[in-house]
Amino acid sequence: MSDGTALGPLLNDAENVYRAILYPHWWVEEEGRPSSAAFDEEIFSVDVKSRTTPGETAARFRNVNRLVEFNCGQARAIGFETRDEPDQNQPDNIAHAHVYFLNYSTLVKNQRKKKARRLANLCQEVTI
Repeated sequence: MSDGTALGPLLNDAENVYRAILYPHWWVEEEGRPSSAAFDEEIFSVDVKSRTTPGETAARFRNVNRLVEFNCGQARAIGFETRDEPDQNQPDNIAHAHVYFLNYSTLVKNQRKKKARRLANLCQEVTI
């Protein structure tokens, strides 16, 4: 887990997850996709699609601009592992998982941005 304990189990490659787009700069309007900024973190939170609904995911945040989903197997193929891990701040959220951006600290900014953009390009917008 991200708090220094053992990592949770990997999610199945067939699973999809939701990522809340919380800030306007996390969305590229003219391309209709999330910005790389939404994924340029060493660890970020997602919700497992099979355990929640778009509305439930959006309701966990004060302000959601958009919601996107991506496939765990496709993300893993480009260096992002999705692990089944609870959110200590929202223990009732059974859908929570963490995405780990592999080798984040060894990549320079441009390399991170390029990989994050690849993940952004895999995303599809979800209607809330």
